[in-house]
Amino acid sequence: MSNQKLNSGFAGVITGASTGIGKALAVLLARELKARLIINARTEDALSETKALVEKAGGQAVIVAGDVANVGMPASLIERCLAEFGTIDLLVNNAGLAKPGSVLNLTPADWERVFAVNFFAPLYATYAALPHFAERKRGKVVNISSVAGKVAFPGSVCYAASKFALTGMSEGMAAELQSKGIDFITVCPGWVRTEFFAKNEIMGSKNPTLIAEKNDLRGMLMKHVLSISSERAAEHIYHALQKGGGQEIVLTAPGIAIERLNAILPQAVFGMARRIPTDLVDSSNKAKFP
Repeated sequence: MSNQKLNSGFAGVITGASTGIGKALAVLLARELKARLIINARTEDALSETKALVEKAGGQAVIVAGDVANVGMPASLIERCLAEFGTIDLLVNNAGLAKPGSVLNLTPADWERVFAVNFFAPLYATYAALPHFAERKRGKVVNISSVAGKVAFPGSVCYAASKFALTGMSEGMAAELQSKGIDFITVCPGWVRTEFFAKNEIMGSKNPTLIAEKNDLRGMLMKHVLSISSERAAEHIYHALQKGGGQEIVLTAPGIAIERLNAILPQAVFGMARRIPTDLVDSSNKAKFP
């Protein structure tokens, strides 16, 4: 079993590093291990704050702006890491995209776009990094999937399908490549309070980040019970990385509960899911129902 820890001054790549888990993890790794990082998101301006925070925490950050789903971008991130730092120890596939909505209101093009970001970009980045990991007999890949990659519900089928694919890829590679010294950490968060929901046009009444800001019972439950902060999620990932070995970690109490229930009583969970009216689970701002 591979149980190698990341060493101080290690080199890595983090996608989706301008906000949320990616940003929090970059700063944490800089503070704890003086990480040298290639950070990626779609716009350079959005990455500037992450770079500043990483450097303030004692690490290094090189911005590579661009859509991770663009042809050649995943491989170019790995190449840039090798060019800047001479090695690569860690790949974090964090960039994600949601397309909420009823299946009947989505198109195959919507699915292709979501899969391009959530599955194929991590796949291409991983394949670009694997030869370097295999040659050194060490390396770590973190794939940020979702509880939706374990349990699918109406209203988010497209997103769930892409995350199911990522979970399967990550866990299968973990089993196959651990003997070669390569760790895969599959992260399945539930509600994490990030900008992800606003960026993906999730309606405010179903955005956990906004709900947690409210000074009422629902807000308190969301903040203290039903969701976690990006920083707390990053801490869980950091501990998994330092523990080593192929792991799956499920985050948030509701996420753990539904994942465990689905494992034990899948028909019960399916029965609940198919009885939920679509308008209750479709969180898109432009929700429309035939």
